[in-house]
Amino acid sequence: MLSRLLILVNGHPPLAADKLTPEGKGTSGRGNDNDMLEWLRLSRPEFHTVGVFPLLLGAALGHAQGGIVSWPALLLAVLATVLIMLVTYWTGEVYDYEVDALSATLERNRFSGGTLVLQNGGPPPRRVLAVAWLAAVLALFIGLWLAWGMNYGPSLFLAGALGAIMGFFYSTPPFRWAYRGLGEVFIAIAYGWLPVAVGLYITTRAWNWPEVLLFGAPVAISIFMVILINEFPDYLADRQVGKRNLVVRLGRERAAWLYAVMAAAFTLSLLVPALNGRRAFLFALPMALLALANAQAMWRGHWRDRRRLENLCARTIVLNLATTLLLAAGVLLT
Repeated sequence: MLSRLLILVNGHPPLAADKLTPEGKGTSGRGNDNDMLEWLRLSRPEFHTVGVFPLLLGAALGHAQGGIVSWPALLLAVLATVLIMLVTYWTGEVYDYEVDALSATLERNRFSGGTLVLQNGGPPPRRVLAVAWLAAVLALFIGLWLAWGMNYGPSLFLAGALGAIMGFFYSTPPFRWAYRGLGEVFIAIAYGWLPVAVGLYITTRAWNWPEVLLFGAPVAISIFMVILINEFPDYLADRQVGKRNLVVRLGRERAAWLYAVMAAAFTLSLLVPALNGRRAFLFALPMALLALANAQAMWRGHWRDRRRLENLCARTIVLNLATTLLLAAGVLLT
């Protein structure tokens, strides 16, 4: 069951390092069907949920507050979100080519590194970048249409542009947030508070920041934990190529403590509102038990064992997705 879950979440089974030639090209033949599968794997559709679910949580929150759900606007916002994620994934595959290939020979697991599609003879990197730019332009036009064609105003466009900048430059030069110890924080914003804010704004045409901060906190903290734990198996490769994310900067021992601290913060982000009468948080409160169990596993050094670390990566993704959905359910049902 766990192996099926891992393949479902990451979109591919583990790839053996000996399938890579020294030039990083695969040796298998290719066809049209294979091309489509390669693009599907590069696109990571199962990971789109981490951006779409918070957007829908914000829309549910706005609806519960008396806002009107404009389905055309919401669907366009979902499409723009998916396009921005595609840009992030595709550019990451190109600009992290070296570190992903190296990670495949070291401690890689099903949740770390890239898809290895390019390293195994997939589409040429230039083509991937060209398609990424096309997706970015489409997202730009959707943002312009939402802001001025549908009269949501420039503030919505700026919010979308902020998310696009944090995603596009996650691995892309010259900023490369993931190499500067900023990627984890920017992902927490772009996949946490920001989509909740956009979903709420689309239904209410107001930026209700107290509600955004409150409901976005467990989503932002848990996606931060996802990025952090997924950096553990890439540690040796990242350190060799100079990808100085938080795990490389702190070292795995201290990064494990940071994960545990964030698990405690996640628990408080659910518990405090629940104790203060926000009943929607009661729906997601059981996820605190999972977060604390993960924290205990990190304290006990389970990250040192490859199989246990892979299990922790899976459980952290489940933590993020389940929390977002349970909060949305709580908002709609209370």
